Amino acid sequence: MTTLDPQVSKLLAALSETPPVPPWEVPIATFRSAGERLTALAGAPNTRCDMQDFGIRLPGRLLQARHYRPQGATGSLAGVVYFHGGGFVRGSLDSHDRLCRELSVRGGFAVVAVAYRLAPEHVFPHAHDDAIEAFRWVAEHADELTLERDALAVAGDSAGALLAASTAVGLRERAGGPQARAQGLLCPVLDVTLANESVARNADAPFLPRPVLEWCIEQYFPDPRDRQSAGASPSMRPSLAGAPPAVIISAEIDPVSDDARQFAARLEDAGVSSELHEFPGMPHSFFLMAGVLDHGERAILTFAEKLSALLR
Repeated sequence: MTTLDPQVSKLLAALSETPPVPPWEVPIATFRSAGERLTALAGAPNTRCDMQDFGIRLPGRLLQARHYRPQGATGSLAGVVYFHGGGFVRGSLDSHDRLCRELSVRGGFAVVAVAYRLAPEHVFPHAHDDAIEAFRWVAEHADELTLERDALAVAGDSAGALLAASTAVGLRERAGGPQARAQGLLCPVLDVTLANESVARNADAPFLPRPVLEWCIEQYFPDPRDRQSAGASPSMRPSLAGAPPAVIISAEIDPVSDDARQFAARLEDAGVSSELHEFPGMPHSFFLMAGVLDHGERAILTFAEKLSALLR
C-alpha cells in the first residue's frame, strides 16, 4: 500500500485508542451510531447556508430530505440532488450535513440531500429506486423548491455515488423525463463485483478495509447474481454514451480507487466529458474529515467549483 499522508497517519494514531469494531460483530444500530460519531472530524458547519427539512412522498414510502441554499440567495438556483455514503447500511442527512452545507456555499447552488432506504432492512434495488424516483420528484417540484429545472445535477459519495451514477445513466434510458445535467462522484463505489485490482492492492486501507467493503455489499446485495447486473453497477453498463458529464474525486489509498479511474476512462471513451481528481496519500471518504485533513477541504472546494461549472 502506498504511503499515507502524514495528517492521515496522525489521525489514525489519535483514533487508535478506540479501534473500530467490525460491523458483523455488533447490532446494525450500533454500527450506524458509530458512523454518526465520526461527524466530529468534518469540522464546524458552515453557517452561511440556509437549511430546511422536508419529505419526498413516493409510492408506499416517505423519504426524508434536506434543502440547502447559500444564505441570502434569491431566485431559482441550479441544484444538486445528493445521496450520502455509508456502504448502503448507514449514513444520514446529519452525517453529511457539513459536506452539503459546504458544497452549497462554495458552489453557489442548492443541494437537496435525500435519505434513501438502508440495508439490510431494504435490499437491492430499493435504494436504486429511491434515488432515481427522488431525482424525478425534485425535478417535477423544481418550482416549489425554487430550482432551475434544466440545471439539476446528481451527486453522492461512496455507495451514494453509485446511486448517483446509476441515476444519471438510468434517466437517459427514460425518454421524455427529467435528465441530470451533470454527475458528481466522490470516492465512488462503481463495481460491486469488486473485480478491480485496487480492492486487493488497498485491502488493508483505513476507514474501508476490504472485509468491511465486502460485508456492506453483502447486506444490500444478498443475492450474488444481482451484483453481476448492469442495473447494480454503473460500470457494468454496456454503454455509457449519452451520460451527463462528470467530475470525480478519488483517494489514492482506497479499495475502490480503480473504480473511479475505470469509470472516468469509460465515459471519455463514450464521448462524455469526465474530470478525475485523485488525491495522493488519502483514504476512502477523506473529504468527510475536512476538519482535520487539508486535502479533505481542498477536495470539497474542487468538487463544488467543478460541479458548479458543469451546471452553468
